[in-house]
Amino acid sequence: MNFRVCGSWLLFVSLFVSSRVLAVDQKVEELKQPPPGLSADLAAAVNATGYRLISDGKTICDVWLVKEIPLKPKFRSSLRIKYPLQPGQLVGVIHFAEGTKPTDFRGQSIKPGTYTLRYGLQPDDGNHLGTSEIRDFLVGSPPTADTNPKRIEDPKDLFKLSTQASGSTHPAIFLLIPPPDKPFDVPSATHDDERNLLIFHANLSGKDGDKSVVVPISIVTVGKTEA
Repeated sequence: MNFRVCGSWLLFVSLFVSSRVLAVDQKVEELKQPPPGLSADLAAAVNATGYRLISDGKTICDVWLVKEIPLKPKFRSSLRIKYPLQPGQLVGVIHFAEGTKPTDFRGQSIKPGTYTLRYGLQPDDGNHLGTSEIRDFLVGSPPTADTNPKRIEDPKDLFKLSTQASGSTHPAIFLLIPPPDKPFDVPSATHDDERNLLIFHANLSGKDGDKSVVVPISIVTVGKTEA
């Protein structure tokens, strides 16, 4: 037997099995408690029930979504924009526990704690080439500064608010993955092994005029761009 070939085969099998274990060892638990540190107005806009993301037996973060979000009128998805949301809208809240070392999608370190998540669009300029194939992002801000659930209409105001989370001149951002055509059956988490991303999947309760619409959403909670 060629031991070099055998060793290479065993290494391949080992890596494949490890990858498969990593891919399936993600869990989401329902969290029957509201997010900490919110203003009364923000707390009223967010569901009291959240979701805890667990990977390899460790708590990664907790996520709460808004009770209802008005959708962009007459929205049609394009190659670069997939979500029927309006920049500055409150989408939810994320919490990283003490002892964790969270970063945003750019790899910027953020402190453990609670952050509001608002919808934003990546600027369509040469400074952001290769960061993502779509422009949909969520922008994180500290709830001590972001206290009003109303939409922040000026992107400059939104990004400036978020720099209080990142501690830099760039906002703290969380990538959105293009959503599926149908709503998710249940909240879940998956791991993108190729890009090393932990992704949370759930449904937003949207409102299109008088019509209730379910909007599937996929948020990168852990991982960063390589661009």
